[in-house]
Amino acid sequence: MIKLREKDGIAVYRTSEGVLKVFNCEEHRREIEFYNILQRCGVPTLQVLAQTENSLLLEDLDYSSQWRLGQAQDMDNPEIARAIAAWYKLLHKAGQEYPQLHTLPAETDVLALVNLHVLAERFPCEAFWQVLFSHYDVFRTKLAALPQTFTYNDFYYTNLAVARDGTAALMFDYNLAGRGYAYGDVRNVCWSLSPRAAEAFRLAYGAINLAEQAVDAVACNLVGLWTAAQREQFPAWAESMRESLENGTLLRNLEELL
Repeated sequence: MIKLREKDGIAVYRTSEGVLKVFNCEEHRREIEFYNILQRCGVPTLQVLAQTENSLLLEDLDYSSQWRLGQAQDMDNPEIARAIAAWYKLLHKAGQEYPQLHTLPAETDVLALVNLHVLAERFPCEAFWQVLFSHYDVFRTKLAALPQTFTYNDFYYTNLAVARDGTAALMFDYNLAGRGYAYGDVRNVCWSLSPRAAEAFRLAYGAINLAEQAVDAVACNLVGLWTAAQREQFPAWAESMRESLENGTLLRNLEELL
């Protein structure tokens, strides 16, 4: 058995039987149940060969006859983008029909008032925070009114499996997956794809909910800033979110939403 990596309480090993993920942190063990939920709902996943209460044994993409690991160049491939869109459509449709959806965590759960006051101290911008705190109930009402579904929340090619003939794709590693609004996933995917691949994804995915898009223009930045603030070193991926607060873009988005 060879250890491939260990991070945030999750250890990954290559074995002769497959790839073994061991969850040493209770919080991350929900990924095991998410695999089970998706399989019950008919959403394609990597094959689960075995599981315990704190581990998963998954098929190894290096030796799979059906799938290969995603590559950076896949982010510029319209055909693969369309295959990714097909998987997300299945994911979101299944989530809309899942009766226990409310039991899953949501990224936006962190947008409690107490947490936003912490953000206001960490990232001072009086004009934005004054408007948000004055209209917090309206913001929360609009957020709560959005239709909910399964959301993946962690799109990147390193979490992507592509059929060896290029006709299908799926996402794996569900430690950040849960409940939310579908547009959050659409935005997340399109950020990583090239312009032509993103356009292919959007056309294949179909219509988006404009109310979700309007709320997301505020919520995704706040969730991102909260996540970044928990790190010892402020991550590069969150710089654009801090800039949107400092240059007034986030305030304009909030005013348009309200």
